[in-house]
Amino acid sequence: MNVRLFIAVEITGETRKKLTAFQDKLKKAGADVGWVAPENIHITLKFIGSLDEGKIDAVTNIIKDSVTHIQPFNLDYSGVGVFPAPRNPRVIFAQAIDTGGVLARIHERLDNQLMSLGVEHEDRKFDAHLTVGRVKSRRNVAGLMESLNAYQGFRFGLERITQVVLMKSDLTPEGPVYTKLHSVDLAS
Repeated sequence: MNVRLFIAVEITGETRKKLTAFQDKLKKAGADVGWVAPENIHITLKFIGSLDEGKIDAVTNIIKDSVTHIQPFNLDYSGVGVFPAPRNPRVIFAQAIDTGGVLARIHERLDNQLMSLGVEHEDRKFDAHLTVGRVKSRRNVAGLMESLNAYQGFRFGLERITQVVLMKSDLTPEGPVYTKLHSVDLAS
């Protein structure tokens, strides 16, 4: 049986609270946005997609190999933005500042090694971020961008990253339900 998988870095309750307050402020703009449930906010290191359940152990071993010799590190969640561009926002996010490029290194290792399991290689550059919403239409986008601009440089939190997780995603009419399958600790 196939399962839908991704590899992520989770956030703590304190950062999650600030992100929820940020979402609540943006909601007041009345834009047509699908908001990410606060408990689902995370950094996606690598989206795997649909994969045979029998390969989960192999994925876990690839994660372990990808974080070998990587020490726990700090991530600063500061600032906000949109993809692909402010004139045409599709994704609203809080920025994850990875000054040492650790997440990009882990992503690259994962991306290269997962190809052995048939997972597609990503061509686009890795950009660490926390997706908080997806814009569905142009309704009230100007007001949304105005609210968003008030958060430029806002600091959501500084966190110590000590593990990477393998998540299963079940799509439901109410939105995705994420289940943690494995946690892999960084070198200590």
